[in-house]
Amino acid sequence: MKISQLSVLSLIIFTLPGLSMANEPGSALSDRIKIASNTYTAKDVIRELAKDDAIMVRVAVASNRRAPEDVYLQLANDSNADVRMALALNVDVPEEAKLILAHDENHDVRLRLAKCGYMYPSVLIILAEDDSAEVRHLVASNHNATAEILAILIQDSDELIVKQASKHPEITAAVLKLAANDE
Repeated sequence: MKISQLSVLSLIIFTLPGLSMANEPGSALSDRIKIASNTYTAKDVIRELAKDDAIMVRVAVASNRRAPEDVYLQLANDSNADVRMALALNVDVPEEAKLILAHDENHDVRLRLAKCGYMYPSVLIILAEDDSAEVRHLVASNHNATAEILAILIQDSDELIVKQASKHPEITAAVLKLAANDE
């Protein structure tokens, strides 16, 4: 049997209609998590697992670097913050889904986006104006912050953010001069 056939077979066995999560054996949940996190799992199986009642299964899907783009967009609006946080840290999630997360009401989701080693500048520019100083500080230290983003942060009301932004490798003399002229 091929891996994708085994994945489908496992999915069918462990998600029989009427199976209650409360009565579910740990191995069934564990198997679905393994299938959801496997980058070789068939895309149609991943789509089904993205709707799973178990949060940890959806977290595994959100962390899967080869899930379909439509699944990432669906999970960006998931009701559970842990799922959205896992999605925020997945470097292969497309820009459109990350832009949804940049407006997330959950502070921890936005923190994870700002902290992520690779982040789209379009997301960082939104986070550079976040209400949270902690989020803005992480943006100031993110290596993907552009001169445009740093120009916003260098004028921040929080001294620590200004200091962090001024130490960024992408800071330019023009940005520093702009900040000096605004004072």
